[in-house]
Amino acid sequence: MRFVRSSLKFLAVAVLLSGSSAFAYPWMVKHNYGACGTCHVDPSGGGQLTSYGRAQADVLVQWKLHKPPVDKEQEVPRSANFLWFLELPDVVNLSGNFRDGVLVRPATTAMPVIPLIMATDLYATINVDRFVFHAAGGFGFRNEVAKAIVAPGCNPVTTSTGQCGPSFVSREFWAGAKFADEAVMVRAGRLNLPFGLRNYEHTSWVRALTLTDINVDQQVGVAVSYNSETLRGEVMGIAGNFQTGPDAYRERGYSAFAEYAIKPNAYVGLSSLIAASKADPATLAATTRHAHGLFARVAPTENFALLAEADLLAWVSLPSTDRLGFAAWLQGDYEIMQGLHVIGTLEGSSQGNAGETVPSLGGWLSASWYLLPHCELRLDNILRKSPSASAVDYSLLVMFHFFL
Repeated sequence: MRFVRSSLKFLAVAVLLSGSSAFAYPWMVKHNYGACGTCHVDPSGGGQLTSYGRAQADVLVQWKLHKPPVDKEQEVPRSANFLWFLELPDVVNLSGNFRDGVLVRPATTAMPVIPLIMATDLYATINVDRFVFHAAGGFGFRNEVAKAIVAPGCNPVTTSTGQCGPSFVSREFWAGAKFADEAVMVRAGRLNLPFGLRNYEHTSWVRALTLTDINVDQQVGVAVSYNSETLRGEVMGIAGNFQTGPDAYRERGYSAFAEYAIKPNAYVGLSSLIAASKADPATLAATTRHAHGLFARVAPTENFALLAEADLLAWVSLPSTDRLGFAAWLQGDYEIMQGLHVIGTLEGSSQGNAGETVPSLGGWLSASWYLLPHCELRLDNILRKSPSASAVDYSLLVMFHFFL
């Protein structure tokens, strides 16, 4: 029991350094896949795969010592089916996403090894003619994923341990319709914010400081997306996150991105987000949050992909600009052989706080092995240095990801 309570106590720190529920691979640009809606139910990428995406995950992502013959590549693998054997009708798409791991923080003497339950989600999508209905549900610890929790309610202050246990989590639920030969999609519900790289590392500063992490930062709103061979984009009107309250904390505004293919393996894009709340949870002041930036995905060779994003950040409480900051991300993904990746990342950020004369800096050295169909083993060595810290913080994340 003491171990369980200690795990809950340190889970907040763990979540800040862990991955979560998505299988968005921006490095698929190496295979000339830039339009994410081809393989994902979400037209802007991330989350549940379509049946075509599941097949491509087997053909192009899974570890293989030797590349299969061309005629074999055209065969639809059994793993494209739900539970590997169940062939569903075209109108139904079911899948699951399970992610567990261990976080090792040697400098944390109280509990240097922390077990993690990152995601236990089930996805369901119904396609009826041009209409699409999508929902995801699972469980998580309320203290860490409160922004995505649907039920039950819990106030940590009133519990005997000061913590909340597992609760039902629903990150996404929306309905949409496709138009113009499926190039245009209109959706309404709880959606991922369209902004920047929908990258795999959810604790990266470009996701955490822009509040566009697809683990917990979804918002309720209406979005319109467009996908073609050379241009894709989405704009969303934000009505707020109704999983949090009071209403004064909820943001209203917009989030948008557009990405253009210079050639099949090189994409450049821009993002913009403005969201205002009547009361910032930290300061209780009416605040407008800005994030505007550029991003790129380039594959110079068949085995190497370069992913970059840089965002200018601002937090404004009228009539003056309170803080200016930035977040930047540069990652190189090298595929030694199919399904075995070595990944190096540099990142930097600033939140414009008083006395912050130098930015926070970070580096990731990672390895990812897609050892079996729909299975991934990943190791992340993460080094970060903030201006207020006297030493570099090191953590090792060992993660296992499995999706049905």
